[in-house]
Parts: sequence; C-alpha cells; structure tokens
Amino acid sequence: MKYFEAIRIHFEEFKRDIENYSRELLYKELPVLSDEDFLLYEQTGNRLIYEKLYFERRKFLNVFFFVTLWHKEKIYIKKLEEIIYTICKEDTWALPAHVDMSKDDRKYTIDLFAAETAQALSCIYHYLGKILSEECTDIIKENVWNRIIKPYVESEYGYHRWENLDNNWISVCASSIGSAVLYLPDDKGIRDKILDRVKLCLDKYIGGFSEDGVCLEGMSYFTYGMEYFFGFARQLYEYTDGEKNLYTDKRLENIVLFQQNCFLPGGNTISFSDGLANDRFRLGLSCFLKSKFKGFEIPPIDFAMKFDTDSCYRFMANLQDDLWVSEFLEDKKNEEHIKKDEYKFILYKEAQWAVWNSGDTGLALKGGNNNEPHNHNDIGSFILSYAGEIFLTDLGCGEYTKDYFKDDTRYKIFNNRSISHNVPLINGKEQKAGDKYKCSSFESPKVGQVKMSYAKAYGFENIKLYRNVECYSHDKYIVIEDILESRSEKYSLTENLVTNIKPEIKDNRILLHGKRALLCIDVENKRNININEVCFSNHNGVEERVWQIQFDCETKDDNCRIELKLSFHKKIK
Repeated sequence: MKYFEAIRIHFEEFKRDIENYSRELLYKELPVLSDEDFLLYEQTGNRLIYEKLYFERRKFLNVFFFVTLWHKEKIYIKKLEEIIYTICKEDTWALPAHVDMSKDDRKYTIDLFAAETAQALSCIYHYLGKILSEECTDIIKENVWNRIIKPYVESEYGYHRWENLDNNWISVCASSIGSAVLYLPDDKGIRDKILDRVKLCLDKYIGGFSEDGVCLEGMSYFTYGMEYFFGFARQLYEYTDGEKNLYTDKRLENIVLFQQNCFLPGGNTISFSDGLANDRFRLGLSCFLKSKFKGFEIPPIDFAMKFDTDSCYRFMANLQDDLWVSEFLEDKKNEEHIKKDEYKFILYKEAQWAVWNSGDTGLALKGGNNNEPHNHNDIGSFILSYAGEIFLTDLGCGEYTKDYFKDDTRYKIFNNRSISHNVPLINGKEQKAGDKYKCSSFESPKVGQVKMSYAKAYGFENIKLYRNVECYSHDKYIVIEDILESRSEKYSLTENLVTNIKPEIKDNRILLHGKRALLCIDVENKRNININEVCFSNHNGVEERVWQIQFDCETKDDNCRIELKLSFHKKIK
C-alpha cells in the first residue's frame, strides 16, 4: 500500500473512532470529580484515580467538539454545551499533583492541564461560537479570563514555576495561553502584552534542547511540547499575516529530526529517562513538519497515534490530527516514496546519545549525567531490539506518584535506579544522582563504534570505567566491552542486564527467546551467571516483571574486563 494512501486510511479511522464514541457517550453522564478523589494525592500519593476521571471528561469534550464541528446537529450542540458547563464548574482545572493546597488561590493554579483546558474552550469558542448559545460562550470567556488569562497577565514573568523551566511545561502552558488569547476577543487590550511574554517562554523552550536537537525527556515529551509550540506558532503566523514566523528559528532544523531518530526497526522507541518503549507519533504534527522542514520524515503509519492512544485527550493535538492531516492529503506533492535505510548510525555528541538501525536490529546508547530532566541513574545504559521487540530494555517511566517526584524517594523506586538499567555495579554499588555523576567522554572513533568513560557516575575516585560498543552493518555480532581500571585497591565489576524475556542459561551463553528471533549473548570466560526476577509498577500502575542477569569480574593486576558478543538468530515461521 502506498504511504499516502495509508495516511488517508488512518485519517478515516481517526474520524470513525470519534463518530463511534459520540454514539457511545451521547446519553452518558460525565464522570464525577469528588473532593475525596482529589485529596488522594495529598493523603496517599496516588494520582491515577482522580486523573482517570479528569481525562475521561476531556475525552467527552474532544468527541463532542468534533462531531459538532463536522455535523452542526442540535443534539451534539446540546451535549457539548452540557460538557462545557460541567467543566466550567470544576473547582480547579489543574491536577492535584500540581496544586499547592496551602494557597487560597489554588483554584487559579495554571498547570499543564489548566492551560490546555483554557486553550480547548477558547478554540471551541472560535470554531463554534456562532452556533453555541450566548450563555455558553459567555461562560467560556468568563472562565478562561478568570482562571487563566487574568492570573497570568497580573503576574510578573517567572511567577509561575513553569516559566523558569525549559522543558515541555513552558511550551504547553505558554502556547496554550497564547493560543487562547488569539482565539478570544481582546476586550481588555492585553493580547500583545501576553504574546510578547509567550514568545519569551518559547525561546527558552527551544533553548532547552541540546544543540544537536535531542529532547532529554524522551520522544513522548518531545511530542507534547512540539504539538503545542507549533500549534501556537501557526496561529501567530496567521494572526500577523506571516510577519511573526517562529518556524524560521534555525535551531528547529535539528530538533524536528529527533522524532524519526527515536524509532528503532519495527516500531520500538528509545525509552531513556521517562520515555516509552512503544511510543507513538502524532500524525497531524508530523504532516505539518513534513511540509515545513527539509529532511523530516514521517515514520511508518503503523506507529501513529489513534484517537485514544493519548489517554489525556489533548485537544490541540487532536485538532491538528484533523485539520493538518486533511491539508496534507489535499496536497498531491506529498505523495512520494519513503526510502528505508538498511543501516543508519546517528551520534548525538552533545547529548551523548548514539542510535543504530541495522536491518531489523535496533540499538541505542546514552551517556549524559544523572541530573537530566525526568532523570534516571542510567549513564552507559543501552536498549537492544529486533523487529519491534525489546530484548535488553530500559523500562522508561514508572507510575507517577508523589514519591516519584521527591528527591529523597525518587531513587528508591526501581525504574529510576541504575539497577533497573543495563549498566554494571561497582563493588556492589549503583550509580548516584546529581549532575556531578556523569559521563566524562562519549566519542565515535569510526561509524558504528562508540567509546565512553563513565566512572564518575559511581562517585569512586580511584577507578576508570570504560564502555566500548560496536555495531557495524557487515558484522553478525554486536560487541559490548566494559573495562574497569583501579589505581590502588581491589574492585569488583558486576555486569547487570535487564530483560522482559525470561532468560535461559547454557554454560557461558545467555539465551533470550523472543517472538521473532533468538538473542544469544556470549560471555567471555566462564562466569557464575545469576538471574533475579523483579516486579515493578509501570506508568499505568500495572505490575510488570523483568529479569536481571548478573555476573561478576574482579580486578586482576589493577583491572578487569568483560566482553559480550550479542547476535540475533531470526526464527523461521
């Protein structure tokens, strides 16, 4: 099937899913948001119970906006107005995890989702204001003004915590506010003042990427920040008749390519930090970027988000999946063949990432430091996949709870510790958190090879620790070599590999039987290989299990060395 036709089919499925949900939800009441559920976060640290109900309400808002936009039928208009009235009665639009309960003005907290809600309602006002009742449009304007625009315009730059960040928060919040003031009437003459402040925020956001374009938070957060950035950027461009064009920022040329380089063969994605191993891309955003940036490629359509892939039901992104995909399909010049490279090696020297795609094999390696956004103690960690299946994993984000984001408890959680990553223990000790615990060098002597030095990740003064990774297009084996050198006392190195596949040990060989291939890990020299089964809570609060594969090497003549040879053997159906 041609790629262009695949996009068309996906677009039709997107619209069909929304139509189906409209029939399912038309006579259903919105979930109730109770004070009891809201306070669970403060009392127990649980976020998921309240958030599930909150985002289900946003699903209703999305569904009935779209069917009203497409059909203009009275039954949908009535339902949409009921949803808007209910959302405007919410005590706060912010999530419990982002609200300071000690403040009297907590109703007016501007977090990601409060800003998104304001943007969504303002957008609805813009597109449907002429067919909604005057009472409904007045309620939209009143609530967006009182909850978001007024608190924002009456504060100084930096008052809101997110204005001091350079990650997805500043993009989503600022872009949402900027979008809202462009959609609503400028009755109070504050639009230009807010737009100037929003542009300052977005310049800071773009400056938060490494020079080579990496989003250290991972692809999911890249998508989140970018869909709001470009959503606002396009509105601003149209509002100023092209005079203010944020697309021309040269830094974006590298940044936008990050998405396609996050995909491993078969659709797995790089899950460093709080990333996801099977993340999905936004088709609307990707169609837009394809039309604006040279070298940008839309990933295979099988890996695009469906309407409810995003359980937060982000309104601006769904609107892009409607309008921007439709525009893309109308332009016949977009009908072109997508070339697949059999071997690709990408080195992000500043961010200290390396990515290999070799046939069906995918490999990603990171250096960096242990104080990165959504940090895990994971310097030297790698991910190994084959044809859409992860064999040696990075678990990515765990369940978001109160403890997950507290400095004194974050690194007691399995996902965030180095023991849950493919990195060794030194004298039985894990890596430490903080920016001084880092990778000292990350170099590529030749295409397909990376050498890194990362002893500083462990805080030991008297050692050197090197990792050498080689993956070439013509070789059967991937080679991973760890070398520990000590200047005085004796040290031990415990190799630690993490997998979702139950291992089988045969002498010095570790076997991982996947669905499509067998991974053989040959360990140099005879070692006692131990297997530990560990259970943890994933991002959705569901318990999963993984296996740790561990084996030791003590220093001899002040150094020790472990070499692994990894090879995939495709299964014959």
